[in-house]
Amino acid sequence: MSARVRVSNVSGHVSEEILHALFSFVGVVRGVKREDASDAYSVEFADATSVRAAEELSGTELGDRALCVISEERLSVPVSSMHAQPLANPSVVASMDGLRSNEISRTIYVGNISSHVTDRDLMQFFSDCGRVAYVKMAGDGIQPTRFAFVEFADTESAQRGLLMNGHVVADRPLKVNHSKNSINKPVPVSVGRAQTMASVLPLAGGVHVGGVAWPVLGATVQSKDLDRKIAEIQKELESKYGR
Repeated sequence: MSARVRVSNVSGHVSEEILHALFSFVGVVRGVKREDASDAYSVEFADATSVRAAEELSGTELGDRALCVISEERLSVPVSSMHAQPLANPSVVASMDGLRSNEISRTIYVGNISSHVTDRDLMQFFSDCGRVAYVKMAGDGIQPTRFAFVEFADTESAQRGLLMNGHVVADRPLKVNHSKNSINKPVPVSVGRAQTMASVLPLAGGVHVGGVAWPVLGATVQSKDLDRKIAEIQKELESKYGR
């Protein structure tokens, strides 16, 4: 089992040292290395059991972006068969009621997408129709085209999204229709981290001491300490670079 995760969509203001400090809260970090000329980093842990807990940090806002964290093993699975986490828009997700009953009515299917188009490109494109909460790409990335699902914050925006049928993006006309499925997504960013980690800690070797605890250098760290650390990092970045 691999002890590495890939952390992408990292703000240019976030350094290797900051990532090292953040991921040290879920396990002992052996090293952090940036991928050449990209916004992605590789984080290696001393213990492979820390990987599952690290993936739960996906969606954490640092600087002006939300991190995307995925294990090296999941990266080795073909895109068409893996259950990848969708791209989330944290500010929109946090303002939603969290009810799943009308998710399908807020979601559209988008086909005939050029493989050169990313989930972030789609989120920006459909933002003209309304607030986009999630974008999930699907299909094999080595094929000329892929498809995706886009979930909006409300049904009115989804209706406007349907009007984008036939619009050309990257030299291909999009095929937009009603979705028959909702997006399978991780725990919403607005949900408390203690609740999110409850099912992960047994795998990561955590111990419950007056709440959820994290394994760090043989000790335990309360989940509130992790939230406090994230807030400190974010405040420091905002103070240094502004938003």
